[in-house]
Amino acid sequence: MIKTIEPTSPILRKYVECFYFYEGKSNSSFSYLAFPHFNTGLSFMKGASVQRQDWTLQVSENRTDSVHIEILGKYTTPVFLEYKGQLREISVIFKPLGMNRFFKDNYLSLAPHFSQELVNDVWRKLGETLFSGDDDISKIESFLLSQFNDHPEFSFVEMALELLENSEEKMAISTIASKVGMNAKTFQRYFQKHMGCSPVEYRRIFRFRSSLTNKLSSAEWKNLTDITYEGGYYDQSYFIKEFRKITNHNPKDFFKSTSKVDGDKIIWEIK
Repeated sequence: MIKTIEPTSPILRKYVECFYFYEGKSNSSFSYLAFPHFNTGLSFMKGASVQRQDWTLQVSENRTDSVHIEILGKYTTPVFLEYKGQLREISVIFKPLGMNRFFKDNYLSLAPHFSQELVNDVWRKLGETLFSGDDDISKIESFLLSQFNDHPEFSFVEMALELLENSEEKMAISTIASKVGMNAKTFQRYFQKHMGCSPVEYRRIFRFRSSLTNKLSSAEWKNLTDITYEGGYYDQSYFIKEFRKITNHNPKDFFKSTSKVDGDKIIWEIK
C-alpha cells in the first residue's frame, strides 16, 4: 500500500528525505494520525478530491484523471488524514529547508496553513506527466534538478538550524540570532519566512522527532530517563509535558500506539 524510495541523485539526497507512494483500491479506507515533523511533504494525487477542516485532511476518490498537488505547512499538533477509494499519490518528503531550493517563493507564502493546494503552473505540468509508468521518480528528480536554486538567506537559516538542533548547547534564541548576525526580531521574521514556524516551535518539533528516533531506532530498550536527556529535555516532567502538547498522548501511550511504516521512514498512529 505504501512504499518509500530514496533519491538517486547525490544532490537531491541533501535536500530530499524520500519519495513515497500510496495506492488505494476501490472501496478501500485508510486513516492515520501524522505528528509534527521538521520535514515537509508535497503530494501529487490523481483521481482525488481533498477537503480540509480542523486539523483533518480527507482525500477521496473522484473518478477523474486530474492531478491535485497538496503541500503541507508546519503544524504543532497531530493531523488526522483519511483516504477513501481508488486513488494514487506520489509524495516528495523534503528535509528541513530542502523544499526552499526548488521554489522562487518563500515557504511561508506557499504554505501558511497546515495543508493547502499548491497552485503553480510549472509544478502542475510535472504532475500531468506522472502516474503513467515506472519512471515517475526519474521525472521528478530531473524536474527538481532543473528547478534547483539557492538564496543568500538560506546560509544563515542553515547555521541557525544547526544551533537549534544542538541538544548540548541549549542556546537562547537571542544568542542564536546574535551568532547568525541578526537582532532577535529580524531573526524571528526571516526564520518564520523560510521555515514556516518560529525558532522555538522548530526546536520543540526537532526534540520530539529526536526522541522518536532514539526510542524506535534503538536496538535496545530505552527508558524515559534515557530519552529525556538524549533528546535535550531539561527533565522527565518537562519531556512528558512537551510530548502531550505535540501528540495528545503521554510518552508511554504514544509509543504503544504508533507504527513504523515501510521500515523507519514514516511513523504514524494507524487508525
